[in-house]
Amino acid sequence: MKKIPYSQIGSRHLLKAKTLFSKYKIYFQSSSLYLFSSLFTAVISVAINPFLAKNLSPEDYAILGYFNSFSLIILPLLNFSLISYYLRNYYRISDDRKQIVSDTILIALLVYGIFALVISSTVFYFYCQWSKVTFPFYPYALLTFAPIYLNNIFILFQVNCRLKREAGRYCKVTIFNAIISAALAILLVVIYKYGATGRMLATLLASVVISIYCFKQVFGKLQFDFAIIKEAFLFGWPLSLSAILWYFLSGVDRAMLEKLNDNYTFGFYNVGMQIAGFFFVFYTAIAQTFEPDIYKAIADNKKRKLVKIIGGIVTLNALPNIVFIFFAPFIIGLLTYNRYTDASGFAQILALKNITVSFYYAVITVIIGYGFTKSELLIRITGALFCILMFKFMIGNFGFYGAAWGQVLAFFIMAALSSGFLYYLYHNKLLVLKSGKVSG
Repeated sequence: MKKIPYSQIGSRHLLKAKTLFSKYKIYFQSSSLYLFSSLFTAVISVAINPFLAKNLSPEDYAILGYFNSFSLIILPLLNFSLISYYLRNYYRISDDRKQIVSDTILIALLVYGIFALVISSTVFYFYCQWSKVTFPFYPYALLTFAPIYLNNIFILFQVNCRLKREAGRYCKVTIFNAIISAALAILLVVIYKYGATGRMLATLLASVVISIYCFKQVFGKLQFDFAIIKEAFLFGWPLSLSAILWYFLSGVDRAMLEKLNDNYTFGFYNVGMQIAGFFFVFYTAIAQTFEPDIYKAIADNKKRKLVKIIGGIVTLNALPNIVFIFFAPFIIGLLTYNRYTDASGFAQILALKNITVSFYYAVITVIIGYGFTKSELLIRITGALFCILMFKFMIGNFGFYGAAWGQVLAFFIMAALSSGFLYYLYHNKLLVLKSGKVSG
């Protein structure tokens, strides 16, 4: 056998490395910009957190955590998964129709969303009266729900940037949003000392500014295609109902904990959740980079590539969260002027939730991408029923720490159910892209 010189072998490896780098250069560039914008947002939040913590009481944190938990219900009611429809079908829409679809989705978000906002707020008001919630409905509920309506415009802008591989544009606007939100929070909480009201009002004002800018960037002209909206609503209703059920996986604990009448510990619980949430930024950046590739791999029927993408997403997300668990007391002490170091126990547990959530999110994106939206809804209904019972048991027996472990277990249950469903489809050769009509 003829021996190949080492220099030739080295040249081949170098050429292969250059080819791979060239092939994946756009991914590296996009990923770095998405990660930078997400990290910048997190760093800004981390930087101002000590100042906010010094001026927010445990009761303020209890109020913020309680009302923000209902965002999990309000968001899907206001956007009805119209943006998910656009994201899933973007690569199946002809280029000359893409702007028409985008304008139609934007108009629907604005018109339908305002009606949904009024109805949702009214229903929530009666819930507060019936359930005898100790926190006042006004102004907290309105200050929480209004930014969700406006942020749908920002989300549509971000999705457009990701689909068009305009990571630089995405990065600039996301960073601007983080800066203006932080500045308003410092102004209203630290300088004017408006407490929870000031924190919520800062979010609302920032949403107004950024939504106006994003509307101008996304909107083409006044054009509306009813066929697109009909198709989008048919696609979106199972996803929206499924998203509402998300509340019973990750938000119902706050409603149950409010009934314990311990706002002091409730505040520490929400601080732990907030700081653990900072580390979910890694998943956000990774998912924003690779989510379009998941849909493309599905369209190209590359199942092995899907497995690699999911594995990479979960692994990359797990690493920083594991590091945080070891250093949580020190980190939380720095971020809260040592006022809320007792929240570190909650934060360490909830960091594990970030890992189980990332796996569940990745798997469920595949199920949705293949078009099994009704099956995904059935999975979430089943999981929500399990989780409600689980949270009642955990909180009833272990209080606030039971709620924290319940968050981890909820997404472990959901990930297991979703993975089992995918395996069933694959094993029975049913994992094929559902052919849905795409208007235009």
